Amino acid sequence: MVVQFEKKSMTGNDAAAYAALYAKPKVIAAYPITPQTTIIEKLSQYVDEGKLDAEFIIVESEHSALAACMGAAWSGVRTFTATSSQGLLYMAENVFWSGYGRLPIVMPVVNRCLAPGWSIYQDLQDSMAFRDAGWIQVYTKNNQEVFDSILQGFRIAEDKRIAMPYMPCLDGFVISHTTAQVNLPNAEDSFNFVGEYKDPVIEVDTENPWIFGGLVGPEKFNKDRKDLMEAMERAKKKIVDMNREFGEYFGRTYGNGLVEVYGDDVADLTIVSMGTIADETQDAVDLLKEEGLSVNELRIRTFRPFPEKDIVEFAKQNNKFLVIDRSVSFGHDGQLRIEIEAVLKRNNVDTSVEGRIMGLGGEDVPYTKIAATAKKVLKE
Repeated sequence: MVVQFEKKSMTGNDAAAYAALYAKPKVIAAYPITPQTTIIEKLSQYVDEGKLDAEFIIVESEHSALAACMGAAWSGVRTFTATSSQGLLYMAENVFWSGYGRLPIVMPVVNRCLAPGWSIYQDLQDSMAFRDAGWIQVYTKNNQEVFDSILQGFRIAEDKRIAMPYMPCLDGFVISHTTAQVNLPNAEDSFNFVGEYKDPVIEVDTENPWIFGGLVGPEKFNKDRKDLMEAMERAKKKIVDMNREFGEYFGRTYGNGLVEVYGDDVADLTIVSMGTIADETQDAVDLLKEEGLSVNELRIRTFRPFPEKDIVEFAKQNNKFLVIDRSVSFGHDGQLRIEIEAVLKRNNVDTSVEGRIMGLGGEDVPYTKIAATAKKVLKE
Protein backbone atom coordinates (compact mmCIF):
# COMPACT_ATOMS: atom_id res chain seq x y z
CA MET A 1 0.00 0.00 0.00
CA VAL A 2 1.29 3.46 -0.94
CA VAL A 3 0.45 6.16 1.59
CA GLN A 4 0.69 9.78 0.54
CA PHE A 5 2.21 12.30 2.97
CA GLU A 6 2.01 16.05 3.23
CA LYS A 7 5.02 17.74 4.79
CA LYS A 8 3.64 20.24 7.29
CA SER A 9 5.34 22.44 9.84
CA MET A 10 3.51 22.17 13.15
CA THR A 11 4.00 22.12 16.89
CA GLY A 12 3.93 18.91 18.88
CA ASN A 13 0.55 19.90 20.29
CA ASP A 14 -0.78 20.38 16.76
CA ALA A 15 0.54 16.92 15.89
CA ALA A 16 -1.33 15.45 18.87
CA ALA A 17 -4.53 17.21 17.83
CA TYR A 18 -4.20 15.97 14.23
CA ALA A 19 -3.74 12.40 15.43
CA ALA A 20 -6.87 12.64 17.57
CA LEU A 21 -8.79 14.23 14.70
CA TYR A 22 -7.85 11.40 12.36
CA ALA A 23 -8.67 8.69 14.93
CA LYS A 24 -12.21 10.11 15.31
CA PRO A 25 -12.93 9.81 19.03
CA LYS A 26 -16.61 10.14 19.89
CA VAL A 27 -16.04 11.91 23.22
CA ILE A 28 -13.42 14.55 24.06
CA ALA A 29 -13.33 16.03 27.54
CA ALA A 30 -11.50 19.32 27.87
CA TYR A 31 -9.92 21.42 30.57
CA PRO A 32 -7.02 23.79 29.80
CA ILE A 33 -3.60 23.85 31.42
CA THR A 34 -0.29 25.19 30.09
CA PRO A 35 1.45 23.79 28.07
CA GLN A 36 -1.27 21.32 27.02
CA THR A 37 -4.08 23.80 26.26
CA THR A 38 -3.62 24.12 22.51
CA ILE A 39 -4.29 20.40 21.97
CA ILE A 40 -7.88 20.68 23.16
CA GLU A 41 -8.26 24.16 21.64
CA LYS A 42 -7.46 22.69 18.22
CA LEU A 43 -9.90 19.83 18.75
CA SER A 44 -12.58 22.30 19.83
CA GLN A 45 -12.00 24.14 16.57
CA TYR A 46 -12.25 20.92 14.54
CA VAL A 47 -15.56 20.03 16.21
CA ASP A 48 -16.90 23.56 15.70
CA GLU A 49 -15.94 23.51 12.02
CA GLY A 50 -17.62 20.13 11.50
CA LYS A 51 -14.34 18.34 10.76
CA LEU A 52 -14.80 16.03 13.75
CA ASP A 53 -18.08 14.45 14.80
CA ALA A 54 -17.53 14.22 18.55
CA GLU A 55 -19.13 15.20 21.82
CA PHE A 56 -16.85 17.96 23.11
CA ILE A 57 -17.41 18.26 26.85
CA ILE A 58 -16.14 21.39 28.59
CA VAL A 59 -15.74 20.51 32.25
CA GLU A 60 -14.91 22.39 35.45
CA SER A 61 -11.66 20.61 36.32
CA GLU A 62 -9.12 18.04 35.23
CA HIS A 63 -10.66 15.54 37.64
CA SER A 64 -13.96 15.98 35.80
CA ALA A 65 -12.27 15.72 32.40
CA LEU A 66 -11.01 12.22 33.13
CA ALA A 67 -14.28 11.31 34.85
CA ALA A 68 -16.14 12.20 31.66
CA CYS A 69 -13.76 10.03 29.65
CA MET A 70 -14.31 7.18 32.09
CA GLY A 71 -18.06 7.40 31.57
CA ALA A 72 -17.59 7.43 27.81
CA ALA A 73 -15.22 4.45 27.95
CA TRP A 74 -17.74 2.53 30.07
CA SER A 75 -20.37 3.19 27.41
CA GLY A 76 -18.13 1.67 24.74
CA VAL A 77 -16.97 4.64 22.67
CA ARG A 78 -13.52 5.96 21.71
CA THR A 79 -12.38 8.71 24.09
CA PHE A 80 -9.62 11.31 24.28
CA THR A 81 -8.36 14.01 26.59
CA ALA A 82 -5.02 15.63 27.44
CA THR A 83 -3.42 17.21 30.48
CA SER A 84 -0.19 18.32 32.15
CA SER A 85 1.56 18.72 35.50
CA GLN A 86 -0.76 19.99 38.26
CA GLY A 87 -3.72 19.00 36.12
CA LEU A 88 -2.52 15.41 36.08
CA LEU A 89 -2.20 15.58 39.87
CA TYR A 90 -5.76 16.87 40.14
CA MET A 91 -6.86 13.85 38.11
CA ALA A 92 -4.98 11.47 40.42
CA GLU A 93 -7.94 9.53 41.79
CA ASN A 94 -9.35 8.92 38.33
CA VAL A 95 -5.96 8.12 36.83
CA PHE A 96 -5.82 5.09 39.12
CA TRP A 97 -9.50 4.26 38.57
CA SER A 98 -8.94 4.30 34.81
CA GLY A 99 -5.79 2.20 34.98
CA TYR A 100 -6.92 -0.38 37.50
CA GLY A 101 -10.38 -0.34 35.87
CA ARG A 102 -8.88 -1.22 32.44
CA LEU A 103 -10.47 1.68 30.53
CA PRO A 104 -8.95 2.26 27.04
CA ILE A 105 -8.58 6.05 27.23
CA VAL A 106 -5.89 7.87 25.23
CA MET A 107 -4.52 10.87 27.12
CA PRO A 108 -1.34 12.72 26.08
CA VAL A 109 0.55 14.25 28.99
CA VAL A 110 2.57 17.34 28.10
CA ASN A 111 5.35 17.05 30.66
CA ARG A 112 5.81 20.02 32.97
CA CYS A 113 7.41 20.48 36.38
CA LEU A 114 5.42 20.01 39.56
CA ALA A 115 5.12 22.84 42.06
CA PRO A 116 6.48 24.22 44.30
CA GLY A 117 8.42 26.23 43.17
CA TRP A 118 6.05 27.22 40.45
CA SER A 119 7.33 26.50 36.95
CA ILE A 120 5.80 26.06 33.53
CA TYR A 121 8.88 24.33 32.09
CA GLN A 122 9.55 20.67 31.50
CA ASP A 123 10.82 17.67 33.35
CA LEU A 124 9.26 14.21 33.67
CA GLN A 125 8.26 14.33 37.33
CA ASP A 126 4.52 14.58 36.60
CA SER A 127 4.02 11.48 34.47
CA MET A 128 6.67 9.46 36.32
CA ALA A 129 4.68 9.96 39.52
CA PHE A 130 1.96 7.81 37.89
CA ARG A 131 4.13 5.00 36.60
CA ASP A 132 2.31 2.54 38.89
CA ALA A 133 -1.22 3.60 37.92
CA GLY A 134 -1.80 0.89 35.32
CA TRP A 135 -1.31 3.08 32.24
CA ILE A 136 0.88 2.34 29.24
CA GLN A 137 3.48 5.12 29.08
CA VAL A 138 5.37 6.07 25.92
CA TYR A 139 7.94 8.89 25.95
CA THR A 140 8.26 10.64 22.59
CA LYS A 141 11.36 12.39 21.27
CA ASN A 142 9.91 14.72 18.60
CA ASN A 143 6.77 16.06 16.92
CA GLN A 144 6.57 13.24 14.38
CA GLU A 145 6.60 10.60 17.07
CA VAL A 146 3.81 12.39 18.95
CA PHE A 147 1.49 11.97 15.96
CA ASP A 148 2.57 8.40 15.27
CA SER A 149 2.36 7.27 18.90
CA ILE A 150 -1.19 8.56 19.37
CA LEU A 151 -2.41 6.74 16.26
CA GLN A 152 -0.81 3.54 17.52
CA GLY A 153 -2.14 4.20 21.01
CA PHE A 154 -5.79 3.79 20.09
CA ARG A 155 -5.07 0.39 18.55
CA ILE A 156 -3.09 -0.73 21.59
CA ALA A 157 -5.46 0.53 24.28
CA GLU A 158 -8.62 -0.78 22.60
CA ASP A 159 -7.36 -4.31 22.08
CA LYS A 160 -9.45 -6.50 24.41
CA ARG A 161 -6.36 -8.51 25.34
CA ILE A 162 -4.79 -5.27 26.61
CA ALA A 163 -7.69 -3.04 27.69
CA MET A 164 -5.84 -0.29 29.50
CA PRO A 165 -5.34 3.45 29.13
CA TYR A 166 -2.49 4.88 27.08
CA MET A 167 -0.37 7.91 28.01
CA PRO A 168 1.94 9.29 25.30
CA CYS A 169 4.25 11.85 26.93
CA LEU A 170 5.80 14.87 25.22
CA ASP A 171 8.13 17.45 26.72
CA GLY A 172 6.46 20.77 27.40
CA PHE A 173 7.47 23.61 25.07
CA VAL A 174 10.47 21.72 23.67
CA ILE A 175 7.98 19.57 21.72
CA SER A 176 4.56 20.99 22.54
CA HIS A 177 5.20 24.55 21.32
CA THR A 178 8.18 24.10 19.01
CA THR A 179 7.48 23.91 15.29
CA ALA A 180 9.02 21.08 13.29
CA GLN A 181 8.31 19.25 10.06
CA VAL A 182 5.86 16.36 10.31
CA ASN A 183 5.13 13.92 7.50
CA LEU A 184 1.37 13.92 7.83
CA PRO A 185 -0.62 11.13 6.17
CA ASN A 186 -4.09 11.97 4.99
CA ALA A 187 -7.14 11.49 7.19
CA GLU A 188 -8.42 8.45 5.32
CA ASP A 189 -5.18 6.48 5.50
CA SER A 190 -4.76 7.38 9.17
CA PHE A 191 -8.26 6.24 10.08
CA ASN A 192 -7.86 3.07 8.04
CA PHE A 193 -4.87 2.22 10.22
CA VAL A 194 -6.68 2.95 13.49
CA GLY A 195 -10.03 1.48 12.40
CA GLU A 196 -13.47 1.67 13.93
CA TYR A 197 -13.91 0.84 17.59
CA LYS A 198 -16.32 -1.99 16.77
CA ASP A 199 -15.83 -4.39 19.66
CA PRO A 200 -15.50 -2.26 22.80
CA VAL A 201 -13.77 -3.53 25.88
CA ILE A 202 -16.73 -2.47 28.03
CA GLU A 203 -20.19 -1.52 26.83
CA VAL A 204 -23.38 -0.47 28.60
CA ASP A 205 -26.11 -3.05 28.13
CA THR A 206 -29.46 -2.22 29.71
CA GLU A 207 -30.53 -5.86 29.37
CA ASN A 208 -27.52 -7.06 31.35
CA PRO A 209 -26.69 -4.44 33.98
CA TRP A 210 -23.48 -4.69 35.96
CA ILE A 211 -21.60 -2.76 38.64
CA PHE A 212 -18.16 -1.25 38.10
CA GLY A 213 -15.91 -0.67 41.09
CA GLY A 214 -18.05 -2.41 43.67
CA LEU A 215 -16.77 -3.78 46.95
CA VAL A 216 -14.70 -6.96 46.50
CA GLY A 217 -12.86 -9.35 48.77
CA PRO A 218 -9.15 -10.16 48.72
CA GLU A 219 -9.51 -13.07 46.27
CA LYS A 220 -11.18 -10.99 43.55
CA PHE A 221 -8.93 -8.01 44.29
CA ASN A 222 -5.77 -10.05 43.82
CA LYS A 223 -7.13 -11.67 40.67
CA ASP A 224 -7.75 -8.23 39.15
CA ARG A 225 -4.20 -7.11 39.94
CA LYS A 226 -2.77 -10.31 38.50
CA ASP A 227 -4.85 -9.81 35.35
CA LEU A 228 -3.47 -6.29 35.03
CA MET A 229 0.11 -7.54 35.33
CA GLU A 230 -0.53 -10.17 32.68
CA ALA A 231 -2.12 -7.59 30.38
CA MET A 232 0.98 -5.40 30.75
CA GLU A 233 3.08 -8.33 29.59
CA ARG A 234 0.79 -8.84 26.59
CA ALA A 235 1.05 -5.12 25.88
CA LYS A 236 4.78 -5.52 25.18
CA LYS A 237 4.07 -7.77 22.22
CA LYS A 238 1.21 -5.53 21.09
CA ILE A 239 3.46 -2.46 21.12
CA VAL A 240 6.11 -4.31 19.10
CA ASP A 241 3.46 -5.54 16.64
CA MET A 242 1.96 -2.07 16.26
CA ASN A 243 5.38 -0.54 15.67
CA ARG A 244 6.06 -3.09 12.93
CA GLU A 245 2.61 -2.73 11.36
CA PHE A 246 2.89 1.04 11.48
CA GLY A 247 6.21 0.76 9.67
CA GLU A 248 4.67 -1.43 6.98
CA TYR A 249 1.82 1.04 6.58
CA PHE A 250 3.58 4.39 6.90
CA GLY A 251 7.29 3.58 6.49
CA ARG A 252 8.39 4.70 9.98
CA THR A 253 9.34 2.71 13.06
CA TYR A 254 10.85 3.49 16.45
CA GLY A 255 13.31 0.74 17.22
CA ASN A 256 11.19 -2.26 18.11
CA GLY A 257 8.55 -0.04 19.72
CA LEU A 258 9.86 -0.58 23.24
CA VAL A 259 13.47 0.57 22.88
CA GLU A 260 15.48 2.25 20.15
CA VAL A 261 19.24 1.87 19.59
CA TYR A 262 21.34 4.59 18.01
CA GLY A 263 24.91 3.95 16.91
CA ASP A 264 26.79 0.66 17.05
CA ASP A 265 25.30 -2.38 18.74
CA VAL A 266 28.38 -2.64 20.98
CA ALA A 267 30.28 0.26 22.55
CA ASP A 268 32.43 1.12 25.56
CA LEU A 269 29.62 3.31 26.94
CA THR A 270 25.86 3.25 26.41
CA ILE A 271 23.88 6.41 27.18
CA VAL A 272 20.32 5.57 28.30
CA SER A 273 17.56 8.18 28.41
CA MET A 274 14.00 9.08 27.45
CA GLY A 275 12.12 11.93 25.76
CA THR A 276 13.88 14.85 24.12
CA ILE A 277 17.10 14.18 26.05
CA ALA A 278 17.30 11.00 23.96
CA ASP A 279 17.10 13.12 20.82
CA GLU A 280 19.97 15.30 22.05
CA THR A 281 21.89 12.15 22.95
CA GLN A 282 22.00 11.10 19.29
CA ASP A 283 23.95 14.27 18.49
CA ALA A 284 26.21 13.59 21.46
CA VAL A 285 26.92 10.08 20.17
CA ASP A 286 27.83 11.50 16.74
CA LEU A 287 30.15 14.06 18.30
CA LEU A 288 31.90 11.52 20.51
CA LYS A 289 32.36 9.06 17.64
CA GLU A 290 33.98 11.83 15.58
CA GLU A 291 36.45 12.17 18.45
CA GLY A 292 37.22 8.46 18.27
CA LEU A 293 35.22 7.39 21.34
CA SER A 294 33.08 4.27 21.42
CA VAL A 295 29.59 5.38 22.54
CA ASN A 296 26.05 4.36 21.60
CA GLU A 297 22.53 5.10 22.83
CA LEU A 298 19.67 3.01 24.18
CA ARG A 299 16.46 5.03 24.21
CA ILE A 300 13.71 3.75 26.48
CA ARG A 301 10.60 4.55 24.47
CA THR A 302 8.08 2.57 26.49
CA PHE A 303 8.51 2.97 30.23
CA ARG A 304 5.35 1.03 31.09
CA PRO A 305 5.36 -1.82 30.44
CA PHE A 306 9.07 -1.77 31.28
CA PRO A 307 11.15 -3.42 28.51
CA GLU A 308 13.18 -5.64 30.84
CA LYS A 309 14.18 -8.28 28.28
CA ASP A 310 15.41 -5.72 25.74
CA ILE A 311 17.48 -3.87 28.33
CA VAL A 312 19.01 -7.06 29.68
CA GLU A 313 19.93 -8.40 26.24
CA PHE A 314 21.53 -5.09 25.27
CA ALA A 315 23.41 -4.88 28.55
CA LYS A 316 24.92 -8.31 27.99
CA GLN A 317 26.80 -6.82 24.99
CA ASN A 318 27.65 -3.47 26.57
CA ASN A 319 29.50 -3.29 29.87
CA LYS A 320 28.83 0.29 30.99
CA PHE A 321 25.64 2.38 31.11
CA LEU A 322 25.23 6.10 31.72
CA VAL A 323 21.55 6.64 32.61
CA ILE A 324 20.23 10.20 32.36
CA ASP A 325 17.06 10.88 34.36
CA ARG A 326 14.85 13.94 34.05
CA SER A 327 13.00 13.06 37.25
CA VAL A 328 13.92 11.75 40.66
CA SER A 329 12.53 9.46 43.35
CA PHE A 330 13.45 11.55 46.38
CA GLY A 331 15.33 9.54 48.93
CA HIS A 332 16.65 7.16 46.30
CA ASP A 333 17.70 8.17 42.75
CA GLY A 334 16.42 8.79 39.25
CA GLN A 335 13.58 6.36 38.48
CA LEU A 336 15.02 5.10 35.22
CA ARG A 337 18.37 4.29 36.81
CA ILE A 338 16.65 2.55 39.73
CA GLU A 339 14.65 0.29 37.45
CA ILE A 340 17.53 -0.52 35.10
CA GLU A 341 19.81 -1.49 37.99
CA ALA A 342 17.03 -3.66 39.41
CA VAL A 343 16.42 -5.66 36.23
CA LEU A 344 20.15 -6.14 35.60
CA LYS A 345 20.66 -7.43 39.11
CA ARG A 346 17.65 -9.74 38.87
CA ASN A 347 19.04 -11.20 35.66
CA ASN A 348 22.63 -11.48 36.97
CA VAL A 349 24.05 -9.05 34.43
CA ASP A 350 27.15 -7.24 35.71
CA THR A 351 27.01 -4.16 33.44
CA SER A 352 27.93 -1.15 35.56
CA VAL A 353 25.37 1.65 35.78
CA GLU A 354 26.26 5.29 36.34
CA GLY A 355 23.45 7.80 36.77
CA ARG A 356 23.03 11.53 36.31
CA ILE A 357 19.94 13.63 37.00
CA MET A 358 19.63 16.46 34.48
CA GLY A 359 17.08 18.86 33.13
CA LEU A 360 14.90 19.38 36.20
CA GLY A 361 12.84 22.55 36.16
CA GLY A 362 13.31 23.01 32.44
CA GLU A 363 17.10 23.20 32.68
CA ASP A 364 18.53 22.92 29.17
CA VAL A 365 20.34 19.67 28.41
CA PRO A 366 22.24 20.24 25.14
CA TYR A 367 24.14 17.45 23.42
CA THR A 368 27.42 19.12 24.41
CA LYS A 369 26.61 18.67 28.11
CA ILE A 370 25.68 15.03 27.52
CA ALA A 371 28.92 14.47 25.60
CA ALA A 372 31.01 16.09 28.34
CA THR A 373 29.36 13.92 30.99
CA ALA A 374 29.92 10.79 28.89
CA LYS A 375 33.66 11.61 28.62
CA LYS A 376 33.94 11.86 32.39
CA VAL A 377 32.16 8.53 32.89
CA LEU A 378 34.38 6.85 30.32
CA LYS A 379 37.44 7.90 32.33
CA GLU A 380 36.08 6.58 35.63
